[in-house]
Amino acid sequence: MFRMAESVLEAPGAVASLRRSGRVVLLSELFPPAVGGSAVLLNGVYSRLGCGTVTVLTDGQDTSDQGEQLGAFHVFRRHLATREWGVRGFRALGHHIEIAFQLRRLLPRHDGVIHCARALPEGLAALFARAMGGPPYVVWAHGEDIAMAAASREFTLLTRLIFRGAAAAIANSRNTANMLHALGIADSKVHVIHPAVDADRFHPGVDGTAVRRRFATTDDVLLLSVGRLQRRKGQDVAIEAVRVLRDDLPGLRYVIVGDGEERSRLERLVADYGLADRVFIVGIVPDQELNAYYAACDIFVLPNRVDHGDIEGFGIVFLEAAATGKPTIGGDSGGVPEAVERDVTGLLVDGSVPQVVDAIRQLATSEERRRRMGTAGRVRAQSCFSWQRAANTVAELQLRLMACRSL
Repeated sequence: MFRMAESVLEAPGAVASLRRSGRVVLLSELFPPAVGGSAVLLNGVYSRLGCGTVTVLTDGQDTSDQGEQLGAFHVFRRHLATREWGVRGFRALGHHIEIAFQLRRLLPRHDGVIHCARALPEGLAALFARAMGGPPYVVWAHGEDIAMAAASREFTLLTRLIFRGAAAAIANSRNTANMLHALGIADSKVHVIHPAVDADRFHPGVDGTAVRRRFATTDDVLLLSVGRLQRRKGQDVAIEAVRVLRDDLPGLRYVIVGDGEERSRLERLVADYGLADRVFIVGIVPDQELNAYYAACDIFVLPNRVDHGDIEGFGIVFLEAAATGKPTIGGDSGGVPEAVERDVTGLLVDGSVPQVVDAIRQLATSEERRRRMGTAGRVRAQSCFSWQRAANTVAELQLRLMACRSL
């Protein structure tokens, strides 16, 4: 079976052993200050490795040859972004090879390990660098990336080759690990490391009063979604549910945080249903204000579903809501059932309007149930989903790979 990451780095002498773990070069098109779940994941894990400065190669305007020091990271920004993730055509192939050469310059063969944010496109450059005699590499898998690759024969082949050539694969959930298994990746190569949450930043004591006053009264029930506006996230279904419930629950209000390709359609739904006084699409909010939005709400809802193979790989936002002491409603698909403990920290639905309506009704009409689930969510977030625990398991994997000099 797939390995669930259990860290042993808290043992005496573990920190000293990290000095033998070699350098870490993180290759990711997306990295803070870019927003999104992947950027949060990478920053949360790699800022806490404890094995020295992490070198980051990410997309952006060219910096000096020396890069820039940002906390635990030594960041080099180069032109990484491309729509040509495959290898058809000299332009696409040349792009990946150029990044591979940059990786070779940043990390000689025996000095460490390259960590790739995704198989495509990042893992392809690491595969080429390895073929040129470069260092071993590991690749993160998120679920939706594998689902996306399945829509293309070329991408499926490349994804399989990248993971087979990797020293290890890090899956963000057991569901994602099963998807890797379906690609023919050996169980022994797959390590499940769940994303996490900063429970010191997201906690029940955060003051959400100012946010609450903007959208709801004290007696209203305020729903919240946070995430990219995509069909698979299910914000449209939540809007439909508010429409259905408007007579039974006149105090129901709904705030949607995020932006994306579905925004104009969601805004039309709000207008067509006459919900402008009940549903508020606020776009992207400053990162430092996000915890106040969680604190202001009564229920976090993101009824994700599978959309033409596109899935929710895990869902850090469910942990952020839980850490703030809020009950959650999520879709019963992808990796979300690992982020939301069924009927304990929240409710899981199939993404249909009737089920979402029923779930909202259950929680909106029971303050005691909301409180109980919120408390359970906070305890679970603190005990099972800390960034330090996730970082320790990645650091341990790095140490093991460096011990295998035959790679």
